[in-house]
Amino acid sequence: MAQSHITQPQYSLGWIAVLAGLSPDALDRIQRSCSWRRYEPGEPIVEYLDRSDDVFFLASGEARVIIYSMAGKVVSFSELHAGDMFGEYPALDGRPRSASVEARTSCLVATMPAIAFRRLLETDSAVMQAVLKQLVATVRRLSTRVYEFSAHIMAVTARRVYGEMQGIRAKDIYPDEEVKAYLVDKTFPKSAEDMTLKLSNVSAAFYGLTLANVGERFGWKEADAISKAVFRRLGQLKTKEALEVGVDVPKDSRAPALVFITAVHSASPEYNFEVLEYLPEVTAIRVFGISRYDRIAKKLDIERHLTWPELIPFFEGVAHEMGIKCTVQGELKELGEEGRYDCVYRFTQ
Repeated sequence: MAQSHITQPQYSLGWIAVLAGLSPDALDRIQRSCSWRRYEPGEPIVEYLDRSDDVFFLASGEARVIIYSMAGKVVSFSELHAGDMFGEYPALDGRPRSASVEARTSCLVATMPAIAFRRLLETDSAVMQAVLKQLVATVRRLSTRVYEFSAHIMAVTARRVYGEMQGIRAKDIYPDEEVKAYLVDKTFPKSAEDMTLKLSNVSAAFYGLTLANVGERFGWKEADAISKAVFRRLGQLKTKEALEVGVDVPKDSRAPALVFITAVHSASPEYNFEVLEYLPEVTAIRVFGISRYDRIAKKLDIERHLTWPELIPFFEGVAHEMGIKCTVQGELKELGEEGRYDCVYRFTQ
């Protein structure tokens, strides 16, 4: 069905979450700068791999985001509701659309050109902060998925990993058997540990590349603030997960160390730990090994812009989630080449 164009300025963006901090005059100017279109159920709003870079605001109705694998297959859906913004990634990085969006019900959509969107971020700090929070939420959601998959892989044997992956790869067609043998030998995970380490690198890449992009566009102070916020919320998330599986987390200074250990078991294979003290009043834990976060920060040359030791907000998030007052201190002993890491964290109640 053809789209019906709407030019009347009375349609409002007042329900859009990221624009909530704007004054009525500023909101009115944005409304007039947008083009307005109505989409009927099933109509595409955004096409996968399209080169357009407009940003969209869902003024009314519901839409569906369709995400594709590298092979072009549909792998997941997510829902958009009135008040949501979508399509902002190409406006920020200039890359093609990573998903399709189609109307699920009759939708009213406002479209803003990318240049106007970037200008809005530069001139209005409230909108910029709202967009950054939305990006952080996306990073956190993606990180959670990676951690969950890592935990699953750790639970199976190397033989089963190989067998399952061979099934997934059964439809691959290589140029010839020699190329296949060479690439499988060089890159295919040989064990559950190898698979988990590779996923660890993926998680670190999401983290580092997001911070680098934010720092280049909005300043390194914002990037550092996002890094701290992500780790703090990750601490809260891991605390909830530990409680959900029945871990008896004490409401004292031992809680941050205990939750950290559960997180290491499921998602951080390159960290080792040594519990130095384990008392209700004071707990100390040495964390050493390889920091994937420092490693990617070094690779992207953004390490100097971030606050270390990076796990302090994580432990603060644990304490906050448990409802305890706990002082967190970190003594960084090494932040070396290839992410070599050694730090003693102390928690005092």
